[in-house]
Amino acid sequence: MKPSVLVNTKHHVERFMKQQNTKHELSVQAELEQSPQKSPKRSIFIFKKLGVFFMIWVSLVLMYGVICSYTNEVGQDEFYRFIFFLRSPVVVVINCLALILALLHTVTWFNSVPTSLKLVNHNQRHFRLILIAGLWLVTLVISMMLFLFVLK
Repeated sequence: MKPSVLVNTKHHVERFMKQQNTKHELSVQAELEQSPQKSPKRSIFIFKKLGVFFMIWVSLVLMYGVICSYTNEVGQDEFYRFIFFLRSPVVVVINCLALILALLHTVTWFNSVPTSLKLVNHNQRHFRLILIAGLWLVTLVISMMLFLFVLK
């Protein structure tokens, strides 16, 4: 290629990039101006996405507890280390956050079930509430059964 063509192409690319950066900056500014209006929905969305990491944390803690209880049967006192680990303030705070995010996920999931199943018409609010209440009832019954099973 000729050097003049390369210079001309370079000039067009630079001009195009400046236009794209300007458009991007304008879109970011517009988004920031609208953000106070959408703040609660965004924060709930962010918390729901962070919930995965807390659920992984709970899974790892439970796995550590199972390993410690198995080694406790062998004769070591690893289970007591696990109990002291659970009593740490940082672990308590992380576990509380995991519980809150699990409840948030449950509430949003139960609220979205009637619309996703298409069983309930949007105008019939009482059927929607009955379905959501039924889901909560099933959850409570299973939780109580597990609780009674653990107490035995």
